[in-house]
Amino acid sequence: MSGFPTLGPVVTYALPAAIFAGTLIAIQTAIVGAFAERLNPFVASTWVHLGGLVFAAVGVLVARLGFQTDVVRQAPWGLLAGVAGVLLVTGIAIAVGGIGLASTLAIVTGVQLLVGFGLEASGLLGRTVPFDPVRLGGAALIVLGVYLVAGRGPGVGA
Repeated sequence: MSGFPTLGPVVTYALPAAIFAGTLIAIQTAIVGAFAERLNPFVASTWVHLGGLVFAAVGVLVARLGFQTDVVRQAPWGLLAGVAGVLLVTGIAIAVGGIGLASTLAIVTGVQLLVGFGLEASGLLGRTVPFDPVRLGGAALIVLGVYLVAGRGPGVGA
């Protein structure tokens, strides 16, 4: 599929899916932060991902989707997202303990946005989205919000 569809179920569910994903990121971050207080952050990340692997494998089997190993063989670089996920969760586990949940989420969100702009503008992902003054203004507001939230968190002056 090239581009984004203008109508249909993908667009109909895109906003609720994004809101759901954002909610899950906050919940996952809180859980990982608390879990990492009990064991090494990298070990915590490993267990978190093992739980996700089991959940996903059962879901694929129950839904009879098949593991599509032929596609994975054609694009093995897709597995790097799993590596990034382990490193992400490990970083979150460390950050929550040091600067708190809200500051961690603010910084992660701000950085995600800035990297997302860079990836879109570069066309690295196969679709180029040029910089737009309104979007850049929104990003500036988010970066300001990150500064205001993270600058007053529990890690300040620590």
